[in-house]
Amino acid sequence: MRRRPVRRVAFFGETGIGNHGNEASLAAGLALLDGTDVEPLAVAQLPAVVAAEHGVPAVEIRHPSAPRRGAKGLVGRVADVVHMGRTVRSVDAVVVPGTGIFEGNGVRPRGIPFSLFWLAGWARVWRRPLLLLSVGVDELGSPGVRRLFAMVLAWADDVTVRDDLSARAVAALGVRRPVRVVPDLVLGRDPVTAPPEPGSALVDPVVAVGVMDWGGTERDVDRETYTARSTELVRALLATGVRVRVVVGEDLDRRVAAEAVRRVRAADPGAAVELPQVRSVEDVARALGGCHVLVATRYHNLVAAVTEGVPVVATGYAHKQTSLVTAYGRAGRTHDRDTYDARAIVEQVHEILADHAAESARVRAVAAADRAAVRAEADRVRRILGVARPVPAAARP
Repeated sequence: MRRRPVRRVAFFGETGIGNHGNEASLAAGLALLDGTDVEPLAVAQLPAVVAAEHGVPAVEIRHPSAPRRGAKGLVGRVADVVHMGRTVRSVDAVVVPGTGIFEGNGVRPRGIPFSLFWLAGWARVWRRPLLLLSVGVDELGSPGVRRLFAMVLAWADDVTVRDDLSARAVAALGVRRPVRVVPDLVLGRDPVTAPPEPGSALVDPVVAVGVMDWGGTERDVDRETYTARSTELVRALLATGVRVRVVVGEDLDRRVAAEAVRRVRAADPGAAVELPQVRSVEDVARALGGCHVLVATRYHNLVAAVTEGVPVVATGYAHKQTSLVTAYGRAGRTHDRDTYDARAIVEQVHEILADHAAESARVRAVAAADRAAVRAEADRVRRILGVARPVPAAARP
């Protein structure tokens, strides 16, 4: 590939839509350019939101004014392809910073797989390096989705995945290339809270519960079932004498969280349940201050917890939760989102509380190793791009 000076880097992702994990992943990607004179460009779903939140120039993934309905929809698709080509040509390198962007469950080929395919295709045409960094991958989805994902993974110049199961999924998609495992980029963040007081796990335990809404696509009957189960879990925890703090991982989750808390308080106005307002992974991390355990569905709620040294139990829906929880605790602490037994989760929470000092120490040790690995990877990526940070004047000989 022809080498060219890297002055502008595009960061592609499903951002601007209120998903806290996606925004944290973008922020971690943008941090690669800290201390350099390289200009970032976010390629986002809602660029105005991204520009306001991250303070960087942003463009839409699709053509912003192309027709979408009826017979003119095909014209819109062609316009999207041309728009992506112009965007890629305007930069010197392209980065996909983390997220589960290669997870196919419930994804349509015409959605993000289509955009990724043309992102990778135009990167090859215009000879722009394409780096996929600590991405989540599975082999789920329709044949069309899997085929598009496989081509993008094969065409990229550099691919790292965030866990071993993602690496196996790359092979299961038929992609024959070296793939390295590097922890999720958000695991590179520093903790922002202090550990709870020694012994407080037994005398004044606080358990956080993270709930979710399926991105607004879940049927009302399924949402009601999940809300009822979340309410049951909070009540089961409260009944054992712990305080509960309910958190979310995306803006859309708030309605489920608010309804679960409302139901708990309606039955017991004095219930020791809180609902802090959070709008980012950093807010979630701060909300976990003083918490001893997190039980959560969303992956990046779990990430926020372990970076703060908080042991975790997952009510998950994908292998990413299993991988993270096993690495930071014990196998068996991941439960299916739709079938978990609240009593089993309560037992595991109290198992953690009973040995909290050792459990938290293990989490902090693994988090420190992952943080170092992410930062070492960041240095490697900057070398690949040729945008190593300048040596500060005070450090020069």
